[in-house]
Amino acid sequence: MKKRIIALLLALCVLGSMLAAPASASGSNTAVQTALVLGGLSEEQAADSETPLTRGQLARLLVAFSPYRESVSSQGQTGALFSDVSGSDPLAPYIRIAVQQGWMSGYSDGSFRPNNTVTLEELCSSALLLLDYDVTSLGGSFPTAQLSKASSLGLRTDLSCAQGQMVTLSEGAQMLYNALTVQNAGGTLYADTLGITVTDGRADLSSILIGNLEGPFVAQAGDQLPFEPSAVYRNDEVTSSAELQEYDVYYLNWNTRTVWIYSRKAAGRITAVSPSASAPASVTVAGTEYTIGSSSAASVLSSLNGGGVGQVVTLLLGMDDEVVRVLTGEQAEQVFYGVVQSSSRSLTETNGADVLQSVTVACSDGAVRTIHIDKSLNFPAGWLVKITVDENGEQVEQLSERSLSGAFNEDGSSLNGTPLADTVEILDTTSEGLAGTVRPSRLSGVNLSSGDVRYYTTNEQGEIDLLILDNVTGDLWTYGVLDDVRNLVSLADSALTESSDTGEDSSSLGALAESVLPSASDILYGIVDGSITSTLWESLTSSPSRIVSYLLNLASDNTSGILSSLLGYLGNGASYVCYIDGENEVLQTSVKYPVIAGGIAVGQNSSGEVKSMMQLLPVRIDRIGAASVMSGDTRYETADDMQVYLWYKGQYYATTLANINAEEYDLIGWYDNMGCAAGGKIRVLVALKKD
Repeated sequence: MKKRIIALLLALCVLGSMLAAPASASGSNTAVQTALVLGGLSEEQAADSETPLTRGQLARLLVAFSPYRESVSSQGQTGALFSDVSGSDPLAPYIRIAVQQGWMSGYSDGSFRPNNTVTLEELCSSALLLLDYDVTSLGGSFPTAQLSKASSLGLRTDLSCAQGQMVTLSEGAQMLYNALTVQNAGGTLYADTLGITVTDGRADLSSILIGNLEGPFVAQAGDQLPFEPSAVYRNDEVTSSAELQEYDVYYLNWNTRTVWIYSRKAAGRITAVSPSASAPASVTVAGTEYTIGSSSAASVLSSLNGGGVGQVVTLLLGMDDEVVRVLTGEQAEQVFYGVVQSSSRSLTETNGADVLQSVTVACSDGAVRTIHIDKSLNFPAGWLVKITVDENGEQVEQLSERSLSGAFNEDGSSLNGTPLADTVEILDTTSEGLAGTVRPSRLSGVNLSSGDVRYYTTNEQGEIDLLILDNVTGDLWTYGVLDDVRNLVSLADSALTESSDTGEDSSSLGALAESVLPSASDILYGIVDGSITSTLWESLTSSPSRIVSYLLNLASDNTSGILSSLLGYLGNGASYVCYIDGENEVLQTSVKYPVIAGGIAVGQNSSGEVKSMMQLLPVRIDRIGAASVMSGDTRYETADDMQVYLWYKGQYYATTLANINAEEYDLIGWYDNMGCAAGGKIRVLVALKKD
């Protein structure tokens, strides 16, 4: 459901509407966009919503905001409704439903007068009838009674027109939008009768979009969309191409002309079905369990039809990664590319005792696949591999690296002049087997050297359709702030203990102990006042031995015993106390790393074991922008997931950028400088309150 909601919210952003606006303070734009989503307005009318509302258009709005909106297409053409409304009129189905339900009526001369404009009192009367109120029992006479009741219910909220005045399309949409959060005559919230979610007085447009999706459909070769789309999403990302590829799964929203296309596939041998072999509701392929989302897919996978465990299949996945269709035989053949995350051997006793080897691969389409391979093969973490699935099963083979260099253009649509395919898959990787998919726009303007690309492929049109990168973005590191290195305390204690054994002056060693423990406050304020520069910091944190050398120079006394203790520090591990994504964590390591305090980057393998740790570089920040900060005349881009902390009296407090400004705080940005081509971003921002 999370992926579906993300995709729907993206579509709502294209519509330019608020996702959950209060009916009492939404403004006409939200009401108009809701009417567009429900089919009460066309795109042209939504764009010019200040035109007068006619009776024919009111009928369409009433039906759109009613349970009958789904039955419009089944009305058909049944001859003339009224003397001035033919059965073929586009508004005829709406007028027929509105009259049949008693929300509107024709005139005694047999006409409906669909082009007549609508007054405020006429709109109020129809809206009340839509809510099942008996207008004949209202206190007073028309139009006073209708206007008064509509006001008391909140139907006239955000409408400025008065009795007798003509209303516009937007005002008509506004009143019916207001009706969503009004109780009908039976005491039920009207939105509930339409299946529209309302929370705290807010109507959720995403629930409206969900209810108006058509699909899933599976594209065949040569298929085209039934309309020219206003917005297209492929695998929940915005794209400019609406071209359908064979076996694409797609969904339509006719009212908003929005299309969701999914090219995700899962392929391999089935290892489990649930809850039963004959009536499966979920299926496990390549180590991942998928929900079966269609009866046709369930039928293919059922043991009653010869499917199930052991079958080699390709699953076509739609929204929420639900299985829409199952391909078998030659149709099931697929190829995936990725990096090995881990491999393991285990005992299997299915056909007698034997060893089963599994390889887990992070693939370029974002899926992580676990494949069973020959027990004698060796696939270490970090290897590039190709997974081939055919009717005989799965095979994994190592890839020879294929490099490429050059610069991406400004919108990330081409590399060194070669265009990227609309369906391009980009995977950033590390030698430890970490991997993450990358949006092309993330690489806009980035210049890649030959060592930055581990592998690539092109399609029949010569476009790059696959890029596997070598730690280009820096996004695969874990970032945070270092709060303490606990073994430094024990180091000072051991130095003092040694001094007592050798008769050395413990008072001077006490001064050294304090030097060995540089406080975060000293470092942070040293960066603020300029006594610690980026150049000094980079030199100091280049290796553990540089840290020890620096600390020794600060010491008031330097004896062989103390030097021995300090150098012994290099050979042992440590417990690094950090804040990562706002949470306090302790990272245990077997060796020391050249980090003291402030922002750090942690390199891990796929199992979470720390394999490296580096100090981020500090920069004093003067101004904060939407996606960047300024330090003097130098601009630094901020990471999408930049962490923000307030430092106060020896403690970090996780906060948000919205609560920080450059006028009231001293700001320090910590940026990665590990040589990643698309790195150099501010990963952590620390704020110190100006007192």
